Amino acid sequence: MSVRHFLLTHEGAITEFTESEASAVAEGKRELPQFADKRLRYVQVAYEDTANDEGEIHVRTLGAIVTFDADGRLREAGSADDESDKLDPFEHDACVQYALRETVGQSYALN
Repeated sequence: MSVRHFLLTHEGAITEFTESEASAVAEGKRELPQFADKRLRYVQVAYEDTANDEGEIHVRTLGAIVTFDADGRLREAGSADDESDKLDPFEHDACVQYALRETVGQSYALN
C-alpha cells in the first residue's frame, strides 16, 4: 500500500509531501514556514500498488484541518468547523488522481 499526503490552501494550491516529509512535520521535526499562521486542509490518499483480479485499485482517503504556528510548525489537527474548511469533490478527486498518476498513468479512473 502506498500513501500520499497533500496540503490544500484556500487559494487553490495543492502541495504534495512524501511519507518521510509528512512524518517529520507531524512529529514537529520539520517546519513549513510557507504555511506559518495558516489553517489548511490536509488530504491523505492511501491506495494499493497493483490492481486486483478485477482490475480495480482500492483507494482510501482521509481529511483533516491542520493549523501551523508562526514558525510553520504543526500546532493541531482536527475536523472541519464550517463549510469553508470542507474539501469539495473536485479537490478530492484532484488529490486522488494526482496520487495515482504513476500507478494508473494515462488510463481513466472511475470514482
